[in-house]
Amino acid sequence: MSKFAGIDLSSIHLPGTEDQSLVQSKLFLHTFNSITECISITDMNDIIIYVNKSFASTYGYNVNELIGKHVEILRSAKNDPEVLKEILPKTIQEGWRGRIWNKKKNGQEFFIELYTTIVRDEKENPIALVGVARDLTKQIEAEEKLAEAQNKYKDLFHNIKAAVYESTPDGKLIDLNPAGMELLGIKSRDQLAKIDITRDLYLKPEDRASIHEEVEKNGYVKDYELNLKTLNGEIIIVRETSTAIKDKSGRVVAYRGILRDITEAKRNEDKLKQLVERLEYVNNQLHQSEEELKSTNATKDKFFSIIAHDLRSPFSSLLSFSEFLVEDIETLEKAETKLFAEKIHEAAQSVFSLLENLLQWSRIQSGKIPYNPAGFNITAKINQVIKLLSNNADNKKIKIVNECLNNTVVFADDDMLSSVIQNLLSNAIKFTNIGGVIVFRSNTLEDEIEISITDNGVGMKEEDIKKLFRLDAHLTTYGTNEEKGSGLGLLLCQEMIERNRGKISVESRLGKGTTFSFTLPKA
Repeated sequence: MSKFAGIDLSSIHLPGTEDQSLVQSKLFLHTFNSITECISITDMNDIIIYVNKSFASTYGYNVNELIGKHVEILRSAKNDPEVLKEILPKTIQEGWRGRIWNKKKNGQEFFIELYTTIVRDEKENPIALVGVARDLTKQIEAEEKLAEAQNKYKDLFHNIKAAVYESTPDGKLIDLNPAGMELLGIKSRDQLAKIDITRDLYLKPEDRASIHEEVEKNGYVKDYELNLKTLNGEIIIVRETSTAIKDKSGRVVAYRGILRDITEAKRNEDKLKQLVERLEYVNNQLHQSEEELKSTNATKDKFFSIIAHDLRSPFSSLLSFSEFLVEDIETLEKAETKLFAEKIHEAAQSVFSLLENLLQWSRIQSGKIPYNPAGFNITAKINQVIKLLSNNADNKKIKIVNECLNNTVVFADDDMLSSVIQNLLSNAIKFTNIGGVIVFRSNTLEDEIEISITDNGVGMKEEDIKKLFRLDAHLTTYGTNEEKGSGLGLLLCQEMIERNRGKISVESRLGKGTTFSFTLPKA
């Protein structure tokens, strides 16, 4: 009985079987047809004498088409002839293992891994060659994909602009790509093992502990912003995304991550922030300038309105009555002459008052009126103004009462407050009926003194109240004796009160009278 691969087939016995040779042959066939590898047996001249089912199926033949054929029908021209020559000698000596190209029945060439061995008879003479082949097509595809993936990773690792690293838990660099070496100022790979990450690269050592605490807790950290110091001494800002590598027991054995340099981006962000702040400042300045321009235009319009309207009327009176005097002085009676003179005087006073207000207004707007605040008794100041305007009140039989508390002391500019009180009292006299009453009162607040002046005159409509203290709303009204004003006096009062850190307000009912109130700081 012959041997195959060192096994004596005659040694295989099945219980209860009489024809052991037949059983052994069937076992031989069933065994080899059950193997997924391609098994072939050739004689010493490479003539095929046996193939299993996997072999026939893989090569696209039926068994009868292969038996008796030379193995050359399976060889591909892609093979190196020198390799093919060494197969038989090495098979006879110790067996041969290697990869060669084979060809299917349809001409398709494919790569196989082949292992050959010798079959000897009882006298150890070689009688056949056995080949065990495995189709490497799928394996090669997998290897190519793996190689492609490895090449892609290698290219990515070497060419990516971000720093890619792997480090040990105790802070040693295992690997670092070229971009990382450049970023961190590392000159050669020999330096990697010498670097202590926490000591040499972290600006704040506690950052590394914080990152790794989060990585070990969540499995990763994303876009963690931190400051690093390079080996060149430069401070850089990076965003780190990293993950923990664990062994089967769950123990962290390494960290892998990416560092993206955002130093320039942060600098640009700071510059952009400064630019935005600058633009906001400029925008605010432009808005302020726009408001100032509107105010200036309103002031200009107010001036033009006053000059065009309010100066025209008294000058017309001056011209008219002076013309009568010039032309008819010889024929006028004494009483008529006196009346014309009074009208001319009244018009001149109106023009003078208006010009005085215009001058004071322009000085306030240009900042030329000095502001010299001091403590003074405002009750006494009100008495001075009442005395100054007593003739105007007496002409209309108006009673003026000062109910302000004695020794009421405020902290303000004396001259400005004199002008404010005089303007408000003049208005009250103007709009109070003959025989009316005007009352001054004071009210002590926490940090301020409130002064009010109340008349029982003609009062104002609600829509007229809204026009007070506005440059863009020209309100001209006539007093109870047809006294005419420009409305500029109240604007002067508002400017002066606000200059003295106070506020002015008004309450009025048509036909019931008006109250003007203003506040000033306590002395």
